[in-house]
Amino acid sequence: KNNYQLPMQILPSHSQRQLISGKVGWGWRQATYPISTNFGFAGFLMLSAAIAQLVQIGEPIFLAIAGLLLVFGFWVGLHVAKSVIDVCRQNSDYVFSQSQLIVSVAYWLVLVAGISLSTDTFIKIFVAIWWVLPAAIFLGISSALVWRSAKGKNSGDTKQKTSNELTSSDILNIVTYSDQTVLVSPSSLGQQPRQFNSFVLILLGLFFWTMLDLSSSNLSNSIRATVAIAFTVTGLTGFFTWQTQLRSPDKILQIRFSGLWGMSATYAIDLRPFSRLAVIKLQEAGGELSWMQLAGSNKEITLPLAITMFSGQATGETKEGSQSDQNDQLGKTIRTEFHLAKQETERDSLGLAHVLLPQGAGILAGAAFIGVGGLLLFVLPLPAKLSAETAIAWLGVCIVSPAIARFFIKLVAPNSLQSDRLNNHNQLQPWEIGTALLLISASMSSQTAGQTIGKITNLLTSNQSWQLLTLICGWLSISIGVCILAFVRRTPLWNKL
Repeated sequence: KNNYQLPMQILPSHSQRQLISGKVGWGWRQATYPISTNFGFAGFLMLSAAIAQLVQIGEPIFLAIAGLLLVFGFWVGLHVAKSVIDVCRQNSDYVFSQSQLIVSVAYWLVLVAGISLSTDTFIKIFVAIWWVLPAAIFLGISSALVWRSAKGKNSGDTKQKTSNELTSSDILNIVTYSDQTVLVSPSSLGQQPRQFNSFVLILLGLFFWTMLDLSSSNLSNSIRATVAIAFTVTGLTGFFTWQTQLRSPDKILQIRFSGLWGMSATYAIDLRPFSRLAVIKLQEAGGELSWMQLAGSNKEITLPLAITMFSGQATGETKEGSQSDQNDQLGKTIRTEFHLAKQETERDSLGLAHVLLPQGAGILAGAAFIGVGGLLLFVLPLPAKLSAETAIAWLGVCIVSPAIARFFIKLVAPNSLQSDRLNNHNQLQPWEIGTALLLISASMSSQTAGQTIGKITNLLTSNQSWQLLTLICGWLSISIGVCILAFVRRTPLWNKL
């Protein structure tokens, strides 16, 4: 049981602690149902589109290659499903192993190489075959999850809990350990389907960009580009788990958000200056909008909305009752462990200016970036054909946008807490890799147009380079905007009284 907790523990020294109360992966078996459905749907969609394109070409050799990849990918998916089940049981964030990262990067490089070598017809064939393997892996994962879930049902070890677990995706999971550490997080049923389905959305974004070929008109290119980035950035910001670690002997409240490429964050809050935990409601909203704050004699910290507004509206309860129950579930645990007083109060917008202004500025900034990005994609011309530089630009935008979004959040909300992430400065940071990819994409475009990289004027006057630059700016703007909106919900705010 303790081994299952290691990925979610923040302090390695706690690896030997004993579980006192609570269940680590409560609802994990039910969490595999929507995961299996989404993997299966995505795999079927990808495989159907790839096979249809190969059948249209009518070459048996390509269908034979696709068949071999299908069998191999399905076998790989059956083995990958084991790690998916382990993560659901642990209720942890999915951490890609080094071998998985190497294979994924190598396979992506194969895509880049393939679409930069030959004619349009060959590119269509190559891309269709390339997508057979991910589709087969998804189908293998889906099949394995269905089989294991059915096997678990037949064994009868969860029959008594099935009815409750199916209606409790909103319940927080509270686990107590022998070292007086309490972990609070959504149940496995509450957050694991979102995490894995977001990974599916990221790949669907690349799938739509490479496979969706409506026509050569600029409107069709704009629709394809918008659909691709919409799926991708939704998956990027949704691929996360959260957990609060309450260390009562040290008086430390640690909030951890996992995520890809700079979306993760950890906040360690010293609770010694605080004497009460307050629920602050906005008077103008009739109590519908509320925030949870740690309050002391000279300082306040507003907890992130992502954890305080984790409500269970799917249970069929009234909105007011469901929200109150969830806030009390988290708040009661914090108050009990740290001996904080309970307070409920209402304030007007002026009294909540230190919260409304930074969050409102963040929302406006995010909406502005999304609006500018959409305008660029629909007004200016975009590349009509799939190319290696656009595939590189897609990945570069995904990697660099969280860092840029975090920079703008700090500008518009200077009272936001700084993340305590421990970055290894001896390694390349995600934003550095993303920036390098975007520069490589731009230089490849200039070379394709017959330009010299050193001649900046030639690069700027190339029509192909301008189209690629428009695509990158549009994608980057939308991605930054959505990441800003995500950070607004995940960043604590401090206020000096």
